[in-house]
Amino acid sequence: MACTCEDALAALSAHLGLPLQFDDGSCSLRIGDQPFTLRREDEPERLVLSALVADDLPDPPSRKLVYDLLDLGFGLLHDGLPVVARDPDSGFIAAFAVFPCATLVAAEFPDAFHKFAAFATALAYRIDAERAGRPPVPDLDPADPNAPPEPLPPVFGAAGFITV
Repeated sequence: MACTCEDALAALSAHLGLPLQFDDGSCSLRIGDQPFTLRREDEPERLVLSALVADDLPDPPSRKLVYDLLDLGFGLLHDGLPVVARDPDSGFIAAFAVFPCATLVAAEFPDAFHKFAAFATALAYRIDAERAGRPPVPDLDPADPNAPPEPLPPVFGAAGFITV
């Protein structure tokens, strides 16, 4: 069943237990240190998630990082899959996902947001790890005894971890 952007935001608000609302068409929140924006677009009606993942790339970026970022661009071909882009004016690297409201189910949106937030957080970690000379971490499993000592922050954590 299709929904409106407001329905999707209300479902996320209820899931998080936080009062979320669109202010001039957008809603901002932070998960830990990671900023997120949810933006409502009217024609066609869709919800756009975005997250700043880095101020810039390491100098020079590794070939592997460049290929990883280029591979993520194909998400534009599918609704709801995240993509990565560089703002040509600021140079900031951001993750985006677009959800057309014609196919969005409000009750499923909190899970979609959670997956996007995990993607953006992992991407920010990946870029920061390369900048700091740490090995990239493809997938972290807290039950894995070989997990690195600096795991990614949880997407939905303790009270106060998510702020509006």
